[in-house]
Amino acid sequence: MLADYNTIELKDKQSAMHQAKINRMLEILPDYCSQYENYCRNQVSLHTRFQYISDIQLFFRYLVINNPIFSSPKDVKLEDLEKINGFDFDAFLGWLSDYKYDMNDEHEKLKHNELSSKKRKMIAIKSFFHFLYKRDMIDHNPAEKAIIPKIKKKARSSIRVLEENEYALFLNAIENEYQTALDKIQKSDPNCLKRWDKMKPYMVLRDKAILYLFLGTGLRVSELCAINCSDISFELNYINVIRKGDSDSDNKNINDPNRVVFSDEIKEILLEYINIARDNLLPNEDNYDALFISSKRTRITSRGVEQIVKHYADKALGTKNGITPHKLRATFGTMYYMMTKDISATSTVMNHKSIEVTAKYYLREDKEAYEKVKNMKISDSNPAPKLKNDTSATSKKSSIAENMEMGKREVIRKLLTSMTVEQVSSLLDIDQDYIEDIKSTMR
Repeated sequence: MLADYNTIELKDKQSAMHQAKINRMLEILPDYCSQYENYCRNQVSLHTRFQYISDIQLFFRYLVINNPIFSSPKDVKLEDLEKINGFDFDAFLGWLSDYKYDMNDEHEKLKHNELSSKKRKMIAIKSFFHFLYKRDMIDHNPAEKAIIPKIKKKARSSIRVLEENEYALFLNAIENEYQTALDKIQKSDPNCLKRWDKMKPYMVLRDKAILYLFLGTGLRVSELCAINCSDISFELNYINVIRKGDSDSDNKNINDPNRVVFSDEIKEILLEYINIARDNLLPNEDNYDALFISSKRTRITSRGVEQIVKHYADKALGTKNGITPHKLRATFGTMYYMMTKDISATSTVMNHKSIEVTAKYYLREDKEAYEKVKNMKISDSNPAPKLKNDTSATSKKSSIAENMEMGKREVIRKLLTSMTVEQVSSLLDIDQDYIEDIKSTMR
C-alpha cells in the first residue's frame, strides 16, 4: 500500500475548523483585531494564530468584566488600550490564576492557568500591541511594560522514560489483556456476550499497534492520530506523517522528513491490526481511511490515545506512574541515542527543530542516569535494541562509558561550530573548562 499524497483530509478539516473558530471570535472583537489576524497569517502557523486570537479574546473579556464602561469587547477603542499600564497587566495575570466570566454564576466552574499558560497569553498580547504600535494605530506600546512569567526549565533527570524492567511489564500488560479478552469469548455463551466483549480483542490489537508505534518510531500523539491507511507503505516500511509544523508539500523524495520509517516488527503488528481488527471496529463513512478507529467508529483522538496509554501503564506500573504518550516518545529517543551515540541522527528521527533541542534531552550530565545506562539490558522480545553481552562486567561498563564520552564530545564539537563556549556550557550544563579543552582540539 503506497502513500497517497492527496490524503490530507484530516489536516484540511482541522484547518477549516480552526479558521471557523477564529472567524467567530473576530465577530465579537473590535475591527482592528481582524487586521492583526490578517497580519499573523504571514507570521505564524494557523494553530498558533488560533491560540493568539483566543488569548486576545480572553484579554478583551477581562477588560469588559472589570470595566463597567464597556458592555462588550467591541466597545474597547484604541485610545482605551493606550491607557493600560504595567499594573493592569499584572492584575490580568493575577485574574488568570482563578477566574470566572460571571462571578455570580454558581454553576460556572473556576478556570485556572499555570505559569506556562500565562506566559503564552502574555506573548500573544505583547505581539498584538506591538502590531498596533508598528502600524501607527496607537502612539505608544503599553505592553512593553508587561512582564512575561518566567518558567524554570526541567532538568534532564526529571524527564520520565520507561526503565528496563518497566518496559517488559508494559508490553506484557498488552499481551495479557488480549489473552484475557480472547479467553472470555471462548468460555462464554455467544448469545450472552455484550457488544463490548466481542469488540475487546480488536480494541486491544489496536492499542498494541498504537503503543508499539510510539516505542518503535517516536511519533508525537497528534502525528499518530492523523495517520491514514493510505499513508503507509508496507513495501518500503514507512509512514507519510503530518509532522509538527509541517506544511503540505509535493516533494516525494524518499528522504523527506515527513516519512517515518518503521521496523519489520512494527510492520507485522500493524498488518495484524489492519487485517484482523480494523474493519471490525466499523469506521464510519467520514473516517473510512483513518488508521486508528475509536469505539465510536471515528478517528481516534489525542485524548483517547492518552487514556489508552494510561490504562496499560496503570495496569503494569500502578497509578501515578507518570507515563504519557510523550514519555513513550522520549523512551524511543533515549534508546535510539544509546544505540547510535549519534546526536544528529537522533535529532533527525525525533523531528526536533535543532540539534540543540536534542542535546537538552539526551546529553545532560546526570550521573545517576549514566549508571543506569551502564547496566541496561533489553530482552529479545522488545522492539528496542539489545546491548551486546561482554564476558567481563568491568569491561562492559568501561566500554559503554567510553562510547558515551566520545558521543558527548562529538556533539559539543558540532555545537561549537555555531555557538560560543559560554552558550554550549549553559545549554548542556557542563563546565566551561571541559568545553574549552574540546575546542582546543579543533584548532
